[in-house]
Amino acid sequence: MGDHPLRGQSEQFVVCTFLKVRHNLSSIWPAVLLPIVCECLVVMCCSDSCQKGWRLLYILTAFYRCSEVLKPFLLKFLRDVCRSPEVHFHGIAKACEQNLRKTFQFGGRSVYPSSMELTAIMAGRSSKRQLFLFPGGIERHLKIKTCSVALDVIEELCYEMALQRLEAMDEYMVFIVTNRGTD
Repeated sequence: MGDHPLRGQSEQFVVCTFLKVRHNLSSIWPAVLLPIVCECLVVMCCSDSCQKGWRLLYILTAFYRCSEVLKPFLLKFLRDVCRSPEVHFHGIAKACEQNLRKTFQFGGRSVYPSSMELTAIMAGRSSKRQLFLFPGGIERHLKIKTCSVALDVIEELCYEMALQRLEAMDEYMVFIVTNRGTD
């Protein structure tokens, strides 16, 4: 987050390495994550590296659950920042809170971000426009975020079609087409 030299490494390399180390420490990960999250919170509140701290927390909340002990305190901290529009980082705090809730609901992301996605997140861009194809050649672009799941896509598409009953949404699913069906 800028408080220690990178020793010739890029920030992207450090974050990617950090994410991959998690699998080697899976049994003790909550104990490892607690001091890291606490350090992020201190940096976000007390230093010039606020932006980097918030972006790291955004990535962490998309991939990992915190412990049940830390969860209420972290959620309260994020909610307090979200409710204070005068605080410069209230928008990313809301995104961190949403990531954390999704991670607890669906589990964290299991696929590492591509280098392009990680670069975008570290630059402050947390969503992309994804093309969805409908029967009859209809195309629709939706904004997909770091923690978006298929259910989010289905709900948004159903909402656009004025289908708001849960029973109607259960009738739809998402298929993945790669290279326009040539693979």
